[in-house]
Amino acid sequence: MFRTSKKIIIFGCACASAYVFYYYWKKRQLKSIDEGFEEVAKIDDSNERRVLLLGLNNAGKSSVMNQIVSIEDKDNVYSVPPKKTDGFAVYLLKNKDFICNVWEIGGSDEVRKHWNNFLQDTDVLIFMVDASDANQLSQAVLSLKEILGDSRMDNVPILVIANKQDVPDALKADQIKRALDLHSISPHKHKVEVITCQTMPIPDSAKKPGTSEYSYCHPSMMNVRKKIFSLASAT
Repeated sequence: MFRTSKKIIIFGCACASAYVFYYYWKKRQLKSIDEGFEEVAKIDDSNERRVLLLGLNNAGKSSVMNQIVSIEDKDNVYSVPPKKTDGFAVYLLKNKDFICNVWEIGGSDEVRKHWNNFLQDTDVLIFMVDASDANQLSQAVLSLKEILGDSRMDNVPILVIANKQDVPDALKADQIKRALDLHSISPHKHKVEVITCQTMPIPDSAKKPGTSEYSYCHPSMMNVRKKIFSLASAT
């Protein structure tokens, strides 16, 4: 399903052909074509960056992206808590220079099996963790290192987001660096930045009257958005 009015494109399942399908659909929006998938190679995407957003279940990926979209689209509304991303979602972010297509991939055990299908042509990797759940960090380390072991990710800059800073005793940036063993990543291979953020609490005034939908952006989302474009501009 496509929700372009809110700069979000939602798909229902993770599959090996997802990347090709997206670009084929995009080309169809620009021009009616009959030649087939070979047209994908002709797309001019020089003003676009592909950002891959990964993280385990409950890291808060959808919540963060919903609020970042609200920075650009004041009419954007979202549910709290959001529906889990069982497959993947694509969020379109814009600044004056280019567009970032942020691919959020679900973090369940089943969907993580398909993460390697989405690595091709990644310009920036965002890896999000629930900084309040130390029990998940060992699996997060394994998942991150498995992804970085793929040659397609060589030299891709990494933005690690320590989410849920509103929760008491949530780990801070330096603690997350140690927990994820980020110091072992060679600076000659990856530029790594770690930032913190939170999406809660949401003020009652942000709730749309008579609905379960909200329109709100925590101040820390501005820094997350800024970092995404900063890393993307360097690629």
